[in-house]
Amino acid sequence: KIRSKIQIEESIKHDSAVQFAIQGMEELVLPEKYNGLGYRNLISIYLKLIDFREKWLKELSEGKNIEPIHLVFVEEPEAHLHAQAQQVFVKKAFEALCNNKLIEENPWLSTQLVLSTHSNHVVNELDLNCMRYFKRVIDVGEKIPVSKVVNLSSTFGTDDETKQFVTRYIRLTHCDIFFSDAVVLVEGPAEKILVPSFLVKAGLDSYYISVIEVNGRHAHSFRKLIEKIGIAALIVTDIDATDTKVGEDGKEIHPSVITAKGNGYKTGNPSIKSWLSGKEQIDDLLALDEKEKLVNNVRIAFQTPVNVKWDKNKDELTEVCPYTFEDALIFTNLELFRREGLKKMGAITTIANLLKHSNSANELQNKIFKKLESKSGFQKADFAISLLYKDDFVDLVAPVYIQEGLEWMKSYLDSNGNRNGE
Repeated sequence: KIRSKIQIEESIKHDSAVQFAIQGMEELVLPEKYNGLGYRNLISIYLKLIDFREKWLKELSEGKNIEPIHLVFVEEPEAHLHAQAQQVFVKKAFEALCNNKLIEENPWLSTQLVLSTHSNHVVNELDLNCMRYFKRVIDVGEKIPVSKVVNLSSTFGTDDETKQFVTRYIRLTHCDIFFSDAVVLVEGPAEKILVPSFLVKAGLDSYYISVIEVNGRHAHSFRKLIEKIGIAALIVTDIDATDTKVGEDGKEIHPSVITAKGNGYKTGNPSIKSWLSGKEQIDDLLALDEKEKLVNNVRIAFQTPVNVKWDKNKDELTEVCPYTFEDALIFTNLELFRREGLKKMGAITTIANLLKHSNSANELQNKIFKKLESKSGFQKADFAISLLYKDDFVDLVAPVYIQEGLEWMKSYLDSNGNRNGE
């Protein structure tokens, strides 16, 4: 029910503590409730904090007893400030409460500041050690939603290097992992661009899902944070098959190769090694079932074999083992790349031409491998953007390994993370 309750006498009785004069018209002033969401309101809130500080310091200077604990609670400052002002506020708020010589000389006089927020602009300005994460869970006994408070200060323990990396990365990417229902960690720009459209097709658009690109296969660096906050996570990464050879200097080297069964290849992906410990052999990874790719609230997704119908006039299927997101996407949507008229479309035209001049799926895969490894004439981001915005590719289907991962995520979120009564 919505009920409107207006008390006129109360609204006109209040006299603003902070007023702003209009330049050139000094007789007109704006009360604080008309500050808007910008710097005027920022100054108003800042002055209130200073006013709080000065009031109790005045009592101290007069020899009066003061309260031994000073707590200031600010509830969701983003509701009253634009994004830029939020960042200035969180940088300066604590300084306003403690910027006094008497406080500096007497550390016991420190004030504690508590901010509640749903804003990643506020979170990005803070150290992980300062954060407390409220996780919604279902109480086992009462069967009602309750909040579990997670202290993030000890997330990385003594591993300062990983903590520093994750903190910096969160700030650089304006990460909203703390406010999402689930997170998808992807490896490169192509996945970052296309996965959101795959989420919509998988029926996950009613959830708030954060898609984060972790360049250089750094998903494993986020492991402790993901486990700590207990958020559902899908790791979309490359299987990264490598061979073992001896170089000219006699040292062992591990060159990248096209994924294949029965060759003794191993994965070179640190994220797979971290989450699926002991499963480095490509043959073992390709043989894993759905449950074996799950680690608590995390699902690992990497390329799996694709059955390709190379000749549409024949029923024969060729098994191809993709090694990157790009070739998995191409072989899943082969007929879309065979369409006529794919000219002057950058990387898409490059793939269409390779397809036109290949006699088999394996030959095409070898050509794509050489093109990607040479890193010339094929921009992954350009490829993904073109696929996203061209009408020719409106029917683009996600590779099977991503589809399966998104199906798991939908099942997990639809059941609130409760499976088999757990």
